[in-house]
Parts: sequence; structure tokens; C-alpha cells
Amino acid sequence: MKIIALGNARMSSTRLKNKMLLPYAKTSLAEIAIKKISSLKNFDSVYFAAYDKKILKICNKYLNKNSIIIRDRKSSESNYPLTKIHNYLENIDFDYCMWINSCHAILNSNTIDKAVKFFRKNNFKSMTAVIKKNTWFYDKKGKPINVKNPKDQVMSQKSNYIYEVCHAFHIFNKKHFFKNNTYWNNNKNDPYLYEIDLIEAIDVDNINDFKISESVYKSLKINKIK
Repeated sequence: MKIIALGNARMSSTRLKNKMLLPYAKTSLAEIAIKKISSLKNFDSVYFAAYDKKILKICNKYLNKNSIIIRDRKSSESNYPLTKIHNYLENIDFDYCMWINSCHAILNSNTIDKAVKFFRKNNFKSMTAVIKKNTWFYDKKGKPINVKNPKDQVMSQKSNYIYEVCHAFHIFNKKHFFKNNTYWNNNKNDPYLYEIDLIEAIDVDNINDFKISESVYKSLKINKIK
């Protein structure tokens, strides 16, 4: 089983312009992501894909040339389908890919290495990072999702929990991906739901996320928490 790690970044974010290169705790989201990819241990190969010259310049600082993928413009500007976003993967030899979200600056490389080791050991078809939520959930019509009896709405921590995909990383099979244009089938353990720490699950989509993530990142660095 050949598993690769993949990070990618682009400058075309619409909710927070140029977020990958904005000043972030004396560095940037792009630099943190690329350094993280370069430090991983439990993969057959690691890659970082980018189109923009400024991001590729950071790649050259931390990765050897065989680990740097120069994306085409269509790939860097596409939001769908998945196979167009990651079209460069067709030319890489692997069985499974762990895509790692570059906007999760607090996600620890040790967490990633442990996750892929667990995946290898258990032979799952796919896997994704999740966080556990113990509270009351309703759908858009106001109907309860997990606590349907109002008499059970006493202590939220005792409610039936729900897993939220946090998009910190996904592991998917190459053949399935390019045949079906999906990561997985949404069957039992496909994907396997791999729980990670709530803090490591902090994502950056907008300016408020950015401020929260940077603040937590600085705090963890100051206190030397790994």
C-alpha cells in the first residue's frame, strides 16, 4: 500500500483575499503548511502543489524539487469537480492519498503521522478527520436530529453525539477518486471517522477564523505545547 501526503495552496480565496500569505504569527499559513508537509514521516512520499510563484518560492525553501507540484491555472482556479482540482495526481504513482488542509495551521504533524499509521494498520477504504459534538442539533426545518424526545433535553453532554467533518485531512483511494469523482462512498467506515482534537480542527475561512487561529497558534507556541 503506497500512501502519499499532499498539501496544496492557492491565492484565489474569495472569503479572505490572499489568506495563505497574510502575516500570521510572524509567518504565514502557506509556510506553516509547507514546513508541516516536509516534516512528515509515515508516508511513502510527500508533495505540495501550487501555481502561484510566491507560494512555490516557499516550497523551494523547504522541499526538494521532486516533492513540488506546479499546478496549472485551471487546477488552481477550479472549485469543482474534485478531479479537476487535483488533476496533477493522475501522473503520480500511489494507492492512497492523504490530502492535508493548509488552512489548519494548528494541526500537528504528529497527529497526521499517527492517523496514517492507524489507517495502514486497519486497511480502511478511506478516512477523514472529525470532531465530536455533544449538544442538540436541528435541521433547517427545525426538526430535531439527535435528541428527538424533549424530555431528554436536560444535559447536552449526555445527548447522542454527532461527528462533524472538520476537513483537516482526507484519505482516499486513487482509483476510486478518478473513476467516481468522489473521495468515498459514504458507507460504514468509508470513510472511517478519525477523531482529532477540537483545537487542531480550527480552520481558516474568513477574517474571524484567521484571528482566532492566529491567537491560539501564538498561545500554543508561547507555552511550548506540541
